[in-house]
Amino acid sequence: MTPELRLSLDLIRSIMPQDQPWWIIGSTALCLSGVDIVPKDVDVFASSAVIEAARIKLNAETMPPRPDGRFRSNPYFQHTPEGGVEIDFMGDLEVFSGGEWGKLQIESEDWVDALPVPSLEEQVRILHLFGRDKDIVRANRLVLP
Repeated sequence: MTPELRLSLDLIRSIMPQDQPWWIIGSTALCLSGVDIVPKDVDVFASSAVIEAARIKLNAETMPPRPDGRFRSNPYFQHTPEGGVEIDFMGDLEVFSGGEWGKLQIESEDWVDALPVPSLEEQVRILHLFGRDKDIVRANRLVLP
């Protein structure tokens, strides 16, 4: 894990609640789960209320929705701590799959280095749901028992 990634994860640990659900997803979740990958950013997923509380703590501006036909979240903002990697905060993330929008649902919670991540099995499911080429390549790299 790079020092820049560790710095961003330390910030996340310091601002995210311990009494409400939230997860690290994407490449950083894979890295924390032991997959040999070097994340370029950190994706934090939670309810709108949890992400809004993080936004207020960081005094960050919400960002307008990206013109993306696959993902949407509210609120959404990015924050890059000095010396760290970019953090994407996504409230109530929705994914367009199978011709309709649906909220991302995560059922599992593994704690790694004091950070919650979905189980590897659920990360594979999420990668397939996201369905981008890079997600499918990552999902296919994982060999699960």
